[in-house]
Amino acid sequence: MTTPSTLLRSTLHTAASLSITIALLGWLLPTLTETTWTEILHTITGVGWLNFLGLLTLMMTGLYCYTFTLKASLPGLSHSQALTSNLAGSCISNILPAGGAFGTALNFAMWRSWGFEVTTITSSMLITTVWNILIRAALPVLAALLLLTHSTRLPATIWGGVALGALIGTITVTTGIALITSRRATTTLGTLADTINKHLRPNHHTHFATNALTLRTRIIGLAHDRWHQLTFGVVGFFAVYFLLFTACIALSGVHVSLPIAFAAFAIGRLSTAVPLTPGGLGIAEAGSAAVLIALEADPASTGAGVALFALFSHLLEIPFGAVGLTLWLVTRSRHTPTTTHNHAQRRIARARRKAARATSLTLGNTDEPPSSYPANNRST
Repeated sequence: MTTPSTLLRSTLHTAASLSITIALLGWLLPTLTETTWTEILHTITGVGWLNFLGLLTLMMTGLYCYTFTLKASLPGLSHSQALTSNLAGSCISNILPAGGAFGTALNFAMWRSWGFEVTTITSSMLITTVWNILIRAALPVLAALLLLTHSTRLPATIWGGVALGALIGTITVTTGIALITSRRATTTLGTLADTINKHLRPNHHTHFATNALTLRTRIIGLAHDRWHQLTFGVVGFFAVYFLLFTACIALSGVHVSLPIAFAAFAIGRLSTAVPLTPGGLGIAEAGSAAVLIALEADPASTGAGVALFALFSHLLEIPFGAVGLTLWLVTRSRHTPTTTHNHAQRRIARARRKAARATSLTLGNTDEPPSSYPANNRST
């Protein structure tokens, strides 16, 4: 039940988030790029329809790549369902402050309506979250390595920002890999978290160590046979979106080397994790623009370039997601739960048989699937 205090808190949070977004886009970005929104919009509208369609194709290609990750995490999910649910969830996430939770709830409802069990859905959400965090955190690390190959002397502020991002990324990736590969590391970190919480909140008992081991088991079970598909989807998504980013800034008149473009892209993508605005809107654009301008890109062209990229990476997902959400609502009303559940179970069974055959061939045993096949994939 929503209490008046909860409603007030939610309203204030929404108002604050929207105010920050308006301030970042309406004041900071034009100030940082020494331009106005009139000039930015003039540059964007001058891109031309053919270029616009090319950018839109890149956007949809990147989103389609991510369907491989969703399919791998949720056996039986089709590419069309994965794309529809991804766009619908992004639509909500990109509108509401801290909208990720609402987008996740919508995805949960959509997948349940298609007949997937609660345990398989929660496992899917767990593994995709982990994979996204690990690969997103690796972006600034890769950016730092690429900048080391750059022949031009870079400002200290750029090195400082990239180094900080690389440090955070290295710690995140190293910790994630350690948790997945080492039971001892998982227990140690979980126990440390319990100890810290005990000192900070003496009356609040937690079980991080036990929960961390449980999560580790679920992650290993899911990733054992499908890590390459999980990785391909996320890496493919970021790779295509990097091409989209470079195309957007190039069409706006910004021409920089590959390492510099990737550094700006990496900082922007990492900034989207900051939960102050819907989808990090405004924060990501300011971060990318700051990197490009510090490396002597034309400020006005930079402002138009990052705004054009925001159009495809954030704003256009809203109408496309709304269409996907509408289609789901319409088709859901036309199918009975039993029919939908049966269709989903047949798809899940086919996906399991395919995975079992592939694993059996790898192990040299075609008679039966291996006993180590993830238990989390079984329907209940």
